[in-house]
Amino acid sequence: MPELPDLTVFAENLERLVQAKKITVVSYQGKERTILEKELAAGLIAAQIKGVARAGKQICFSLNNGNRLYVHLMLTGGFVVSARPAPAEFAMLTIQFDDDSQMAVTDPKGWAKVALNAGNSSAVDALEVTVDHLVALFAKKPKTLVKALLVDQNLIGGIGNAYADEILWEARISPKSAVGRIPPEVISVLAESIPAVLEKAIACLRERHPGIISGEFREFLAVHNPSCKISPGGSRIIKEQVGGKTTYYTDEQRLY
Repeated sequence: MPELPDLTVFAENLERLVQAKKITVVSYQGKERTILEKELAAGLIAAQIKGVARAGKQICFSLNNGNRLYVHLMLTGGFVVSARPAPAEFAMLTIQFDDDSQMAVTDPKGWAKVALNAGNSSAVDALEVTVDHLVALFAKKPKTLVKALLVDQNLIGGIGNAYADEILWEARISPKSAVGRIPPEVISVLAESIPAVLEKAIACLRERHPGIISGEFREFLAVHNPSCKISPGGSRIIKEQVGGKTTYYTDEQRLY
C-alpha cells in the first residue's frame, strides 16, 4: 500500500501533469457507480484543478470551484495519465481534460476509494508529529502496541506498515512495546525518527524514481525489505506477525 513518502511524490508529479487543466468528462466504474458517478460529474465537470497534495494516506485534488476530490489508493491502486483518451486497464475513475489528456485511477482489486469533499481527519500528520503529540496519545492508550498506534490513521496520518517498521528500527524500539512503558527520553527519540525516516524516503524516491504516480518502491528500506536478511547494524532481520501485520524488526530494538 502506498504510504506517506510514495504519496508525497505521487502528488508532486500529478500536480505537474494536471494542474490548471479543465475537466470535461468524468466516468466512474467502481462500486455504487450510478450514485457516485453523478455526484462526481456534478462536482468536477467544468472545474479546473488548482493543486494536488497528499492528505494523510490520500491524494487530494483541489478545484477552482471549491470542491476537493480525495483518492485513497488502498493496497494496489495507482494513477495513469495519458496525452489522449484511451481505455486504462482496471480503471475505476477516468477524468478527461479540455486538452484531450486523461487521468485514470486504476486498481486491479477494485478497492481504491474516491470521495468528494470528504471530512477532514482530526489525526495529526506524521510529518508534524511532536513529542507532545506522542506523549498525549500514549497516555490515552497506554496498553496499545507502538506499531499499532503508529499505523492508526485516526491518530497519526500517513504511516503504514512498512514505514512503521522503519521508524521503529531507527528509534530502536521493538514493535511489540506497549506505549505506556516507553520512557520519556525514548519518546523523544521516536518523535525525531518519524520525520527523519519519512523525509529520507521522500528524497530517495525523488532521486531513484522520478515521475512516479503509482507503485511501491522499497528497495532502499533498512529492515522492511524482503531482499535483506541483515540490518545495517549487522543484526538478523526477524519477520513475524505483530498485531495482525507482517512486521520486520531486529534484536537491536528494545522491548518496553
